[in-house]
Amino acid sequence: MISRELGYHGVTLAAMSATGISAFWPRFEPRVPGFVHVPSPYPYRYQAPNGISQGVAAANELEQAIRREGADTVAMFLAEPVQGVGGVIVPQDDYFARIRAICDEHDVLFAADEVITGFGRTGRMFGLEHWRVQPDLMSFAKGITSGYFPLGGVGVNDEIAAALDSDTTPWMHAFTYSAHPVGCAVALRMLDILDREAMPARAAALGDHLLERLRATLGDHPHVGEIRGLGLMCAVEFVQDRGTKAEFPASEKVGTRINAEALRGGLFSRNRGDIYMLAPPFVVSTEQIDRMVDILSDSVRGVLGT
Repeated sequence: MISRELGYHGVTLAAMSATGISAFWPRFEPRVPGFVHVPSPYPYRYQAPNGISQGVAAANELEQAIRREGADTVAMFLAEPVQGVGGVIVPQDDYFARIRAICDEHDVLFAADEVITGFGRTGRMFGLEHWRVQPDLMSFAKGITSGYFPLGGVGVNDEIAAALDSDTTPWMHAFTYSAHPVGCAVALRMLDILDREAMPARAAALGDHLLERLRATLGDHPHVGEIRGLGLMCAVEFVQDRGTKAEFPASEKVGTRINAEALRGGLFSRNRGDIYMLAPPFVVSTEQIDRMVDILSDSVRGVLGT
């Protein structure tokens, strides 16, 4: 399996082996063999060679890995449409189209991890819809029940479903509570609400407002390198030098200090290093978003000055 640096796919042993955040690995060593990581498209930091777009160059990292490993040894490529835990990394517009073409050319399955991005979070029902690309498999959870009941699953295309159905040997992969009727009932009700109340469209509009307010309030700060997001997933990346994109020394713990200051101001969220991330619920109001931005802005200035 090939996945990406800064990708997050869970913390059970094989899922952690797919996860590409090296700071998470030490307590899980030795990881499961057979997992390879390629660079993230990370528009703010990925360096593309001259004459090729950043998105295509980043996607080509997958093809290079497939050729290096041998296509016959690669089962699939696993990727989040937007890398969430890794820093809300929104890919380039031409990235996933090239990924799809590479997977098709080398007969490698493309699995989308829509656990965070699925069910409206990015402003579309599923994150990959932004780039009009269909995966072969899709993992989902979280938004399918809005967290009211634990439920997750994997959707597969018709070809994979037919292969499973026609196999004479049972595919032994099940859990005691698979297809739990209460979980499925909650999921069906949640899907009704998402549709009836147009939650993906609401997430898109509120996400635009959040980005606009963040950029208006923090966009000129000398230590804000980038403000990015898609739907109700946003991030502010702090740097020591905007011109060079140089990071602060890890020992300064800038992101952790900003997070602590925001918490004291009444804003509870998270950071990864010096990246502060926001993912408010779909029912958030514009007034609450404005308050979040005000608290974060005050926190940034309290830690880094003006």
